[in-house]
Amino acid sequence: MLRFIISIFVSLLVSLGIKAEKTFRIISYNVENLFDTKHDTLKQDYAFLPDGEYRWTYTRYTRKLDNIAGVIANISGWDTPAIIGLCEVENEHCIKDLVYGRLRNFHYKYIHYESPDLRGIDCALLYDPAQFTPAQTRAIHIPVDSLERPTRDILYSKGEIKISVRQSQTLHIMMCHLPSQRGGIGATSRIRQLAIQQIQIVVDSILSADKNANIIVMGDMNTEAAELLGGMRNLMLLLDKNQGSYKYKAQWSYIDHIYCSNSLFTKCKADVCKFEWIQSEDLEYGNTKPLRTFLAQKYIGGYSDHLPVYVDIQF
Repeated sequence: MLRFIISIFVSLLVSLGIKAEKTFRIISYNVENLFDTKHDTLKQDYAFLPDGEYRWTYTRYTRKLDNIAGVIANISGWDTPAIIGLCEVENEHCIKDLVYGRLRNFHYKYIHYESPDLRGIDCALLYDPAQFTPAQTRAIHIPVDSLERPTRDILYSKGEIKISVRQSQTLHIMMCHLPSQRGGIGATSRIRQLAIQQIQIVVDSILSADKNANIIVMGDMNTEAAELLGGMRNLMLLLDKNQGSYKYKAQWSYIDHIYCSNSLFTKCKADVCKFEWIQSEDLEYGNTKPLRTFLAQKYIGGYSDHLPVYVDIQF
């Protein structure tokens, strides 16, 4: 009922020639190994089974779902985030348990494609259909050599952000999870560069058709010094350099990035979600750190080893 009244009010403003403005929140969140408890015969998910390395039981899985849903439910206060990008989700089953289970009152829908990652982790986009309507979606594959480890696809969607009953804006969004630096930067730098090249190809194609296109590229880039994307602005560069979304030993860093196209730059404001309850005291290095699910093989029962990052876009 409230949304209907707001829509009528906004429509009246439009009819009077007054520009309606609305803020949309878009979130990027690496949720640290959201696995179910069943083995996928095509994936190396053995560590996240009840008898696996992490003793990943149904109780631990459901607690993980509750934790992630709690962050999403609270990250925008009374408002509903328009789009939520997730990294490290094992499969569609996990997404359904999150969207149709814990977040059922939010009426989210989702976009997901199974990727060739050997562990089975993928990216996903959740969206509020009252705010965003996808028109095109696809997985962008990273063309690695036959001897290289396959990595996560980039998830792309083009759709309409609904400003009012009569107004909308086209938005292109890409959710990424680039290869980690496990084994050393050099071990995965070529594949990470291939992924950046694929993103740039899509960005260039969009901007060649419309130089004022609205584009968001976001996700866990697994490096603080993320490569610059032509035609895009890295919003993390505007944030406090002494903070971050990820902490390694004593050092906070922004390995989770949000880029926007030049046309969106003055309309965007990015930040890191710093809820106290998704962090814990850092007894070794001081101050706080993300309250993660595991520390090595020790079960902590927290949220994630990353803090969510988000951007507010005002149209």
